[in-house]
Amino acid sequence: MSGWSPSSPGFVFWFEGNGTRKIPRLTYGTDILKVFQREDHAAATSAPRCIRVHMISHRYATGDNVQIRDRLAYHSLALLEWDHGKYCTVVELAYLGGIGGYNGQANWVEDKLEPCNSLYKCLPPEMIHPWKSNLSEIRVFDVQPKTLEEFMVYMNRHTGKYARFLNVQVTVSLPVRLTFSSREHIAQYLINYIRRGKTYSEIRRNCQTFAADFCAFLAGKKDIQPFHPINQQAYRNQAHYFLYEPTMYPS
Repeated sequence: MSGWSPSSPGFVFWFEGNGTRKIPRLTYGTDILKVFQREDHAAATSAPRCIRVHMISHRYATGDNVQIRDRLAYHSLALLEWDHGKYCTVVELAYLGGIGGYNGQANWVEDKLEPCNSLYKCLPPEMIHPWKSNLSEIRVFDVQPKTLEEFMVYMNRHTGKYARFLNVQVTVSLPVRLTFSSREHIAQYLINYIRRGKTYSEIRRNCQTFAADFCAFLAGKKDIQPFHPINQQAYRNQAHYFLYEPTMYPS
């Protein structure tokens, strides 16, 4: 199983919603590349380029039901800024099926708690299934904030004991140094990465190790580490996974 569809391999989806597109759209796997190629070819201007990357970590708000694990567990994501200055993009790694199996309740959509929110409406049937905590997917969300500062306003608005986030921290903020950094390039890197390794592990391969790999890759830095000291102990940088054709390596 290499993706949600045999014709579009790669457990990566890209959601263009949250007011960044007139009609929200979700595309997954290698179909993302085809869509961006077609649009960039038709556009009168050059393809947008990613210019800055930030690593942000936070705890999840759990209301009054706070367990010891909740105080230690942090989620990490990468936030991308683009040269068009129209919106930012959230990139994260998480459980395979965690969006479809949880009614599209992602923290990066404003209408998260609606019975059938804007993200869930865009999910095709093959993406709606129970999550698998030993496998992973990469999720990409275009969001309305145009800069890190505006994005932090969004996160602060949803921070609190009964909200979405707690203890939000920005630990990496760097320019993107890649020569090739268009939307299509970013999508290809993510597809390469997830197809080289589909597993999920709370210690060795998770949201924090992915965020460290991705930020290090985009910024051309070797010393970026996962957020939490526990994840740092077993961390081995795998940024090279973004570059190479995954079918040329044994699975």
